[in-house]
Amino acid sequence: MYDAWRNYANAPQEGAIICPSRAIPEGKARCLEIISSNGSFPVIATRINGTIYCYVNACPHQYLPLNYRSDSIISSDGHRFLCSAHGAAFDIKTGDCLTGDCDKLDAIPVSEDLAGNLFIGYRQS
Repeated sequence: MYDAWRNYANAPQEGAIICPSRAIPEGKARCLEIISSNGSFPVIATRINGTIYCYVNACPHQYLPLNYRSDSIISSDGHRFLCSAHGAAFDIKTGDCLTGDCDKLDAIPVSEDLAGNLFIGYRQS
C-alpha cells in the first residue's frame, strides 16, 4: 500500500515540509525527523538522477532506523539502501526488499513547492 506511511501514529499531515529540496544531494541519503503535533517522524530521502525518493526510516524487520548503527546506508553502486542493523537491502526506487523475506520500505509521496521546499504529498496543478 503506497499510503502505509499514514498508519504510523506519529505521521505528520500531508503538506508537512520535510526540508529544502536542495538539502537532498544527488546519490546521498539524508535521514531527517519531521516534527509535528503528532511527534517526531523519521524519514530517509535521496536523489537519484534528479528524482527524489522518500521513505519512512524504519526497517520492516525490527522497525529500527536504517542508520541505526551507521550513516553509510547507500550501497557502493548507489542503487540500494542498506539497513545498518542487520544488513537488509532495499531498492531505492521502489523500496522493495532485495534480501531475505522482509517487507518493503514504506514510501512517502513528496513534491517540491514554489519556494523550493520538499513536502509530503503531491503538487497541486
